Amino acid sequence: MRRALLAAFGVLFAGALPALADDASDAADIAAARKFIEPVMGKTCDFQTNKDGAPDGDNNVFPLSYRTKGQDQDSPDYKLTLVQLACSSGAYNFNSIYLTRNADGVWELLTFAEPTLDFDYTDENFSKLKAAPKVAGFIAVTQLTNSEYDPETKVLNSSAKWRGIGDAWSAGVYQFVEGVFVLKKYEVDPTFQAPGEEEPDPNVPESYVVFDATTPAK
Repeated sequence: MRRALLAAFGVLFAGALPALADDASDAADIAAARKFIEPVMGKTCDFQTNKDGAPDGDNNVFPLSYRTKGQDQDSPDYKLTLVQLACSSGAYNFNSIYLTRNADGVWELLTFAEPTLDFDYTDENFSKLKAAPKVAGFIAVTQLTNSEYDPETKVLNSSAKWRGIGDAWSAGVYQFVEGVFVLKKYEVDPTFQAPGEEEPDPNVPESYVVFDATTPAK
């Protein structure tokens, strides 16, 4: 009986080891990413540490693999480690930065495409637009707001509240394609609820999709 219990305990303990190893590996990757980027982004991000001196906040690690169009079919997939690091937070938004490490151990801070928009409002409350927003150009940003990465779809979503009640916001969708995150969709609600207004005007769009590359070209 004792031998059976010891055997069962051994199986349970062995089954727990991978999770512990993964946790330790993730913690090491997060610490290494912070060590690499802190000299560069230390004045931009409000990096926090916990009582043990480890990076604090919403930090995550994801494995990435990909192939390129011109890659030989017999060659192995390229491998990257994606690390999400907490950068800063406020009352209703939190910002993250993302880094990758390649197979040679080289770290890289990722940037993300984001449109700059022109808004022509009809009133001083910014509650209505004269016309749909216009894309004035694109910039590269290093921080994404309220972002989450889905390892199943390799999609990174971000969504920023412009104020606490969330009546105005912007959101981006980024797809991991051949080693980079490509902007696929950007949507914005640039209008604020006017004081005393209970119901929005049904004739005015609640939000505008200002960029959409999710539908393949015919």
